[in-house]
Amino acid sequence: MATLVKFRYHEENKDLFAYFPQLHPNENRPDLVTCYSHIGQHSQLNLLYAKESRPATYAEYKDLFQELESIGYTLKICK
Repeated sequence: MATLVKFRYHEENKDLFAYFPQLHPNENRPDLVTCYSHIGQHSQLNLLYAKESRPATYAEYKDLFQELESIGYTLKICK
């Protein structure tokens, strides 16, 4: 089964990340989702931060996509 993922880029922080809109690490905090970046790998992300970012281009996220697949993810990109 594929995991839904969104790739985003935060211009101000020069931060590329992927987040999984259906993976909530804390059931008491629906504003947090699981995310992944090259540095730091898995973490938690506040959805407000994601809203401050823009969709990443394929050129920006292709290496991160490949990294996620290399560690076992089957991904489905959602808008």
